[in-house]
Amino acid sequence: MSAVSAMQQWLAVEHEAVWLYSLVGARFSALTGQARRTRDAHLVARDDLLDRLHKAGAEPVATGLSYDVGPLKTQDEARQAVRDVEGRIAAATLALVGEASGATRGLATTALRRAALTDLAWGGEPVAFPGLP
Repeated sequence: MSAVSAMQQWLAVEHEAVWLYSLVGARFSALTGQARRTRDAHLVARDDLLDRLHKAGAEPVATGLSYDVGPLKTQDEARQAVRDVEGRIAAATLALVGEASGATRGLATTALRRAALTDLAWGGEPVAFPGLP
């Protein structure tokens, strides 16, 4: 896998994260503030990835119209969906850490840390090596 391919995989999950946090914030008023703050961080990450991919001459992967995240009928289901997407972001950023160098590797490392901390903030359990299966 190349660094561009790894960024594309990460971007695909960032698109989903932006969509999911918007949905969670709209459905659960008790989670609106936390969902908005987290979504805003994912918007920044998504926009940075779009910029990097354009500069690399790649056509960024498109966002989906919707994503299959389950019913999200309760706050616990919403929290689980959020933790799932953060886990996939951790895996995608870890893959990029292995493929990239320099500033891109630093960006991926920072995002891996952020995904792990966001997972904890949404009720996840600490894991020794975020992003690994």
